[in-house]
Amino acid sequence: MRLLIAITLLSLVTTASWGNHPPAHGDPVIPVLLALTVITIVSLLGREVAQRINQPSVLGELAVGILIGNIGYWLGSDLITVLRESSAVFQAVTLSFGHTVTLEDALLHLLGPVQTNQLLPILTSNQGGEIIDVIQIIDSFSRIGLLFLLFVVGLESSVQELRVSLRPGIRVAIIGIVAPFLLGFATMQLLAPEAHWSAHLMVAIALSATSIGITARVFHELKMDNSKVAQIVLSAAVIDDVLGLIMMAIGIDIIYRGSFEWMTVLFSISQAIMFLTSIYLLVPTIIRFTIRHLHHFDLWEAELFVSFLLLTTLSWMADFVGLSAIVGAFAAGLILSNRAFIYWKENCNGPNCHLHQEIKEQIRPFEAILAPLFFVLMGTQVKLEAFLDQEILLLASALIIVAIAGKVVSGLGADKQLPRLAIGAGMVPRGEVALILASLGKSIGALDSTLFTAVVMMTIVTTLIGPPVLKWQLSRHIQQNPSHASSGPTPPSSNSDSPSSLN
Repeated sequence: MRLLIAITLLSLVTTASWGNHPPAHGDPVIPVLLALTVITIVSLLGREVAQRINQPSVLGELAVGILIGNIGYWLGSDLITVLRESSAVFQAVTLSFGHTVTLEDALLHLLGPVQTNQLLPILTSNQGGEIIDVIQIIDSFSRIGLLFLLFVVGLESSVQELRVSLRPGIRVAIIGIVAPFLLGFATMQLLAPEAHWSAHLMVAIALSATSIGITARVFHELKMDNSKVAQIVLSAAVIDDVLGLIMMAIGIDIIYRGSFEWMTVLFSISQAIMFLTSIYLLVPTIIRFTIRHLHHFDLWEAELFVSFLLLTTLSWMADFVGLSAIVGAFAAGLILSNRAFIYWKENCNGPNCHLHQEIKEQIRPFEAILAPLFFVLMGTQVKLEAFLDQEILLLASALIIVAIAGKVVSGLGADKQLPRLAIGAGMVPRGEVALILASLGKSIGALDSTLFTAVVMMTIVTTLIGPPVLKWQLSRHIQQNPSHASSGPTPPSSNSDSPSSLN
């Protein structure tokens, strides 16, 4: 641990000074390798600290990103200064390429005079082009990592598990989406009336998210994975994720179209439904056809290549039809399962004929390396100085309150004999899903830095508060109803070797 901290501090100092005094080199990939090394080291430190205090790894990665971003900025790092405004910088550079506007005018339009005076000397210096190249490459890696993360989330959210408690799960999910969405939209209109309607929309959508991974870990720790409460909460969280991503895709489409009209909304909804329905009906057949023509591969190779190609293809298709690529990545994970590879068990006599490996174990290394880049980079864009503004602090506090209240009331969708407060508490953590939605809102210009920071703080607080409240309520429920600790049917395992349909 001491060695890791020492290396991290050295990496932090290196990053802070790199933008001002870049090392001499001839290979253009070296700065990228240095940036990847630093981010990976600090993300490991964040994970280590988070796990030691029994918190999700994503919070550790985000926190260390906040640390390195703010310290690097205060130390005067050119690299960090540009990184904190990377979305706007990319837009400004793109606008200036066409020579319709100058870089200075583009920055003034997007950021204002204060940030322009900071960024323009850096971007027009000898190292400006190199800094932009490094940030763009790291940003691309992080976005690919985001796709792998959503694919893994989809793999852990199979349709069969969702069906176990479908009706109460739908009721809980709908309340858990509608309540925080309306509360968030109303809060934004009350406390940030000057913000564009697109900002109100993206904040409200981010408040509707739920992190299935954080809640699932709590149930696992209490050995309540198969309890009725867990089935309802996890089913609701899966539905919440699906509807949240659809809402996000629709919201982004509406923002790009530039108007909030009912015809636009209905068109975006129908577009999302048609896309998801078509891939659910067609893709399983395509997967089975592909697998039958990969019989000469080992099982692990087939799992890896089919997973990777399905992820990239559906992500591209989602973007092509006007949705976000992460919707396609999540759908790919939701559709695919180990049962698709039953061919190997039926047509193989060798030692590698058992479906003993999860697909997610094949794809997990990509997610484990690349996804932390996303959360560290998101952390670097959180501006702590924004909370010196009382209006921003008030807005963040209000968002935290409505975010918690909006999810707690979702427990009313469960039966009366079940612990409704525990079910509502299980829906409170926002985790990685809200961060993804907030970052996309920032990348398209719907959220400025202060609103993005407020949403990130809401995500951190709800993720910290949710698990202990859930544990407390579940422990009380177990004490009062010992038989409920593991009651309920066992959901089908994603490792099943039975030749059933995909998910």
